[in-house]
Amino acid sequence: MKTLQDRLDQGQEIQTAINNLNKSYYRRDSRLKKRLEKYLKNENTYFITFTISPKYYHLKYNTYLRKIKEALRGASAWVVNSDYGNITERLHFHCVASFNSQLDYNIIINIYQYGSVNFKKVYNNNEKALREYLIKTFNHTVKQTTGKIYCSRRKTH
Repeated sequence: MKTLQDRLDQGQEIQTAINNLNKSYYRRDSRLKKRLEKYLKNENTYFITFTISPKYYHLKYNTYLRKIKEALRGASAWVVNSDYGNITERLHFHCVASFNSQLDYNIIINIYQYGSVNFKKVYNNNEKALREYLIKTFNHTVKQTTGKIYCSRRKTH
């Protein structure tokens, strides 16, 4: 997504650049909410956190991301974002992944070997619970310490 400075460098007036930036954020946020709503309606949806063990801190960012994408190959759809912890400022990745059938946790754990993997299944698919999951997930992906958001490219359902 273009930054404010990118827009100014392209010759946009300051107010136009700010308006366009706000519209861009709104469109991105709207697409993300729709995507997450769709995932959360699936009975085999999980919140997954990929952490990094200190002995792997020397690896490049793309190495972690490539291994996470490989581990999620069996998912029908997913959203991953990088994050830095509030206290330790350590890099880790959060994911919402939807699967066509019950997840075999061992597959992901065996592929991603750079640290621990924590899973939380979305159990309660009633409207209130979905709304709470959606708000929590969405707020996590757009908070200040979050890095880029990555989404699966496969068309779902």
